[in-house]
Amino acid sequence: MNTLDEQSALAIIFANTKRKKRTEDLVTIAQACEYLVRLYGTQQALARKVGLSAEIIREFRKILTLPERVRDMIRTRQIDSLDVAYRISMLGDANEQVKAAKEITVLSSEDVRDIKRLVRTAQLSAAESKKRVLESKLKGLHVFIMDFDDEQYRRIIARAKQARTDPAELVKQVVLQWLEHSTPRRIKRR
Repeated sequence: MNTLDEQSALAIIFANTKRKKRTEDLVTIAQACEYLVRLYGTQQALARKVGLSAEIIREFRKILTLPERVRDMIRTRQIDSLDVAYRISMLGDANEQVKAAKEITVLSSEDVRDIKRLVRTAQLSAAESKKRVLESKLKGLHVFIMDFDDEQYRRIIARAKQARTDPAELVKQVVLQWLEHSTPRRIKRR
């Protein structure tokens, strides 16, 4: 990374935390945070300056404590989630961090979300959660495309938030309930 100054570090943080699509990897953003924390004196001072929470600043900085092999995976965006990188940093030692990072890079982002959900809701270990997610992968996946207008979509999103679930999972649950409780009827064709 090029030598940082205050303006370039601020530009990196603003450009990569205020938009959906990041142009920089998480290590670069973490280095900009580290530089500015040293310049401003505290995480809280930087947080106020850039409009982020001190917790987010701390999570970015924690990336810099990871082993070089893990940071390389983050630089190449094999791991491109702040939450995942932070959780890896919370593991006990460097060997565990490298092992976890390698395992995560072979999973899809959906798999990672499922594993985190199982760890949180079912209170399973990460290893057991991963095992269950990988075992549950269907060999023959069937996909249905459903078309909703804007109002219907907003209502689904609102209900999913209320139920604290993924919108697709909510729709799946509703369809499964309907299948269990309905009698087959003829559907009129248009």
